[in-house]
Amino acid sequence: MTAEQYAKEVGKLLKCRTSKKKEIKSQLISEIDSAVAKGEDLEDVLKRMGIPWDYANRYNDHFDNVERKAAKRERALKIWAVVFLVIAVLIGVVYWNLPKWSDISESVLFSEEQVIAEAEEIIRFYSDNDFQAVTERMNDDMKEVLNAATLQYAKSQMKEDFGELLAFGNMYASEARQNGRHYAMVQVSVSYSNMSVTYTITFDEEMKLAGFYVK
Repeated sequence: MTAEQYAKEVGKLLKCRTSKKKEIKSQLISEIDSAVAKGEDLEDVLKRMGIPWDYANRYNDHFDNVERKAAKRERALKIWAVVFLVIAVLIGVVYWNLPKWSDISESVLFSEEQVIAEAEEIIRFYSDNDFQAVTERMNDDMKEVLNAATLQYAKSQMKEDFGELLAFGNMYASEARQNGRHYAMVQVSVSYSNMSVTYTITFDEEMKLAGFYVK
């Protein structure tokens, strides 16, 4: 163990302010170096001083209440600083992962007309039970979750058959940024002869289907 390592271990055990710890550690290193310079072996010097715990307690036993309270306040401030830093990081992570919405008409990546047209075409495919055509519009991530068979099964579990497609309601399109990526989302209510269905359709930056939700 070097003089610096010994002083560092002692510093960890001192119950005083950081400034006081630096002062004691500096004095300790000077004392060790002085003894070694006079010809004493470093190992013998450290053995004479005792284990770091014992050496630190020589000071700890003589610190007054003012110093002890100041040290506690300093430790508390450091703890709160760490807590606030962790909270700030968590807020940053949550903010980064939350989607940020904007008007798609202001987008530099998506054309509102194209997004709406693509969404309408996918809905028509789905309405006509052409599940394979819907699947072909999906990006790779979507294809890992859905395929023609699962789309068909999900539709068959609806409370009743849709019936004939009658009309599209107003198309609401927006752009979202999430995790550094951009998405276009369309939501529309579609009227069928037996029921009304709301679609939420999401496209990635390559205009591939990235989300398909029906209720």
